[in-house]
Amino acid sequence: MPIPIILDVDTGYDDAVAILMAAGHPALDLLGVTTVAGNAPLSVTTDNTLRTLDAAGYTHIPVIAGAHRPLLRELGGSTDAQSQHFHFPKRREATPGYAVDWLVETLMASDGNIVLVPLAPLTNIALALYKEPRIAQKVKEVVLMGGAVHGGNMSPVAEFNIWIDPEAARIVWQAGWPITMVGLDVTGRALIPPQDAARVKALPTARAAITSELLDFCVQREVVGWGKPGVQIFDACAVAALVDPGMLTTRHCFVDVETTGTLTAGMTVCDLEGLTQKPANCHVGLDIDYARFFVVMLEGLGGVTG
Repeated sequence: MPIPIILDVDTGYDDAVAILMAAGHPALDLLGVTTVAGNAPLSVTTDNTLRTLDAAGYTHIPVIAGAHRPLLRELGGSTDAQSQHFHFPKRREATPGYAVDWLVETLMASDGNIVLVPLAPLTNIALALYKEPRIAQKVKEVVLMGGAVHGGNMSPVAEFNIWIDPEAARIVWQAGWPITMVGLDVTGRALIPPQDAARVKALPTARAAITSELLDFCVQREVVGWGKPGVQIFDACAVAALVDPGMLTTRHCFVDVETTGTLTAGMTVCDLEGLTQKPANCHVGLDIDYARFFVVMLEGLGGVTG
């Protein structure tokens, strides 16, 4: 049976690829997508999500808009610069309602078998926990893209999704549900080289065509422009690891989020050596098998489901 999942996104290019993989992979059943402000303002992330799903033929998957700002902070680091790559027609509006309410209602009505896959700042998830703490017992697992052990991308120690709303992230890590953290230590080891981007382009689906266009932009920016060996599609790693958990090397340990540090706000503090003697609350991703990752990507983008 396919795994029922909910994605929570702030759709830029990497969220879009993850959405298309999740919608098309036979091992997954994408129940809905909630949106939040992060990579761009909420209206933009919601539109980008709708355009991505609709262009691939998934107009039946609900998209529900959520929080327009972090819990306590101003929305920083947000831009709509990636919107130029979401030129596909939008065929509908978002599903009426508020993502936080939809999450609570959907999870509480479930059999406890839904996997929550946040690929964005964790504001929606924290608000859902605040509204109904019992959802922590109704989620099978949380597999999130965020955090870092060995260095950030918004500060020396903080990754973007956690840095945007560290207070929300701390609530999520303290909720008592199973968490797998797919952070920068993983995503930086899953760089897609140009020759593999070309393999995506050869796939005969709308999902692959959309992804290929986004990958072409990333190759020009990151490989040609920055001299990297490949492109980093952060959020795709979390979806792939959900399908094939064995691709990850993880450590089960205690994780907390720094919310008050003047230099370290948004840091995921991972107690790999057990120095705090606190109970482990997270499987922290440390490495990824790229070959297995790319197989799952091809499966999600190349099947005949769309």
